[in-house]
Amino acid sequence: MKKAIYLLFICSTIAFVSCTPDKKDDPLAPSPSVDDRDKFVGSWMCNENSQVSGATSYTISVSKSTSNANEIAINKFYNLITQPRATVSGNNITIPYQSLASLGFASGTGTLSSTGTSLSMRYIVKIGSNDNDTCTATCTKL
Repeated sequence: MKKAIYLLFICSTIAFVSCTPDKKDDPLAPSPSVDDRDKFVGSWMCNENSQVSGATSYTISVSKSTSNANEIAINKFYNLITQPRATVSGNNITIPYQSLASLGFASGTGTLSSTGTSLSMRYIVKIGSNDNDTCTATCTKL
């Protein structure tokens, strides 16, 4: 009789322990952090429409900022050898008014599509003594 009770105790303990939820099933467990910048990182084919230059196409590359956890760097922005920074919030970017090396200034906004494959941007660039150039760009992830 002792063996039967002991065996029943062991089986019920095993059944109870095997039914405890994993951490990933626990609704109170903290969710893994997601870096919104990851969606923007990579190479993009940029089709730009400029008031000054008209329609042009070129490739840009986006990388995470090493100095700010909310920023990205856009290499070859406006098809220049410059790398302005943009703040990321969800699927949106903000390019704050900033110097483009010694070439000029830029500012603007952008929105990533829900699929993460298309980035629409609107920005203003001032190069040297030229007037402001208002641009729109549609970038497709490569």
